[in-house]
Amino acid sequence: MHPYMIIIAVVVVIVAVNVIRIAAKSSSHHFECPECGGKFQVNFFQYMFTAHSLDGKCDVKCPKCGKRRFLAPLKGV
Repeated sequence: MHPYMIIIAVVVVIVAVNVIRIAAKSSSHHFECPECGGKFQVNFFQYMFTAHSLDGKCDVKCPKCGKRRFLAPLKGV
């Protein structure tokens, strides 16, 4: 097997694992807007392509009031 094929296979596996991990997280993370108190969840693509901080917060936009900010997912929801 050519060395490039091994590298490509490893990259494909890493990408696939991360997409599955992100899909699982996006379906279980709920957020609460501090401005209006609205509770919401973002879809897979919004969660995948949004900025994430090292402390677990995500840059999300509240669908109720339209405010955008870094929010931590709610615990136990």
